[in-house]
Amino acid sequence: MAQKYFEVLVNIKTETEGFKGATKIKIVKETYLVDAMSCTEAELRVIKSFQKSGFSQDYEVIGVRGSKVVQVIEHEDPLFKKAVKTELSTEKD
Repeated sequence: MAQKYFEVLVNIKTETEGFKGATKIKIVKETYLVDAMSCTEAELRVIKSFQKSGFSQDYEVIGVRGSKVVQVIEHEDPLFKKAVKTELSTEKD
């Protein structure tokens, strides 16, 4: 069976110092590419990853959708990964 990838969208709340020293809450949206069998499993993997890493900021999973990425190519450098995305189209006569 081919691998299935999901994009998990997460809102992360961060505190920044605003004008005149006031604390301002900023929401940053991040997308995580997850290899999973279902949307539920993909969401759970992101949550567990955050918990395992000791992530202390407030976050919320706001969406999960199937990805068009068909393959992730690993590289010797652990900081480098390449995702291959395929678009299918049909020609109309």
